[in-house]
Amino acid sequence: MDIRLIASDLDGTLLDDRKNISERTWKAIDSAVKKGILFVPVTGRIPDALPEKLRTPPIGRYAITVNGAGVWDLAENKVIHRAEIPKERAIAIAHFMRRYGTMYDCYAGGRGYMEEYYYDQIGTYCLEAYRPMIRETRTPVKDLIEFLESGGDVQKMQMFFIDLDLRIRAMRELQEEFPDTAVTSSISNNIEVNIKEANKGQALQVLCGHLGIDMENVLAFGDGGNDVTLLRAAGTGVAMANGCREAKEAASQVTESNEDDGVAVFLEKYVL
Repeated sequence: MDIRLIASDLDGTLLDDRKNISERTWKAIDSAVKKGILFVPVTGRIPDALPEKLRTPPIGRYAITVNGAGVWDLAENKVIHRAEIPKERAIAIAHFMRRYGTMYDCYAGGRGYMEEYYYDQIGTYCLEAYRPMIRETRTPVKDLIEFLESGGDVQKMQMFFIDLDLRIRAMRELQEEFPDTAVTSSISNNIEVNIKEANKGQALQVLCGHLGIDMENVLAFGDGGNDVTLLRAAGTGVAMANGCREAKEAASQVTESNEDDGVAVFLEKYVL
């Protein structure tokens, strides 16, 4: 494969179920970078929630964050591209989310914000592996809607569910009520809402245009519904064995699971 850029989702893809990157996978990434291939994390997370090695040289130069709402040059600490939810739309979405009586939050200005009540309930609503990261990256506020009314545009809105049937209903109703948004999911009990123009595939195209890299020379890895556009945009899209049906259908190939070093297995076989 003539690969110039590797774009990889994090949770469920590059990271194992304990949110770590294995030694084998780090070695494969390092070997690719030493061959002159750019490695770009593509995630629903904000920049500060990236593993440190992925935001520091020699690996950490560029990143696509918040499902494509931000394309970052990390070395220069500047945004190459933004695609955010307009303030008034974000407020309307927050009112919608509040009706469900479940945990909801937002990303604004590269930081997560969550109502104090739900911040204290992170252990109830969030899967165990995600709890430390969510606690570290969320700032508690008294009232999220009042916070949104006093701020600007928003990068992403998010919900977490205990009742998974309620999650299915909320996802359907969000898509019906807010057709200008992209409603996706990255883990089994969440919903993520971006403006429709904010998706991983479009952000990857923006970054590759900025860098002068042809999409045919891009290799992408993903596992979730929010990775579908990424896998379709890349010249070679690879889904994880643990990936959802939509991700596997969007990909051209399937590798081993995130627990079995699927990214490293594919790189070792076809790239290194």
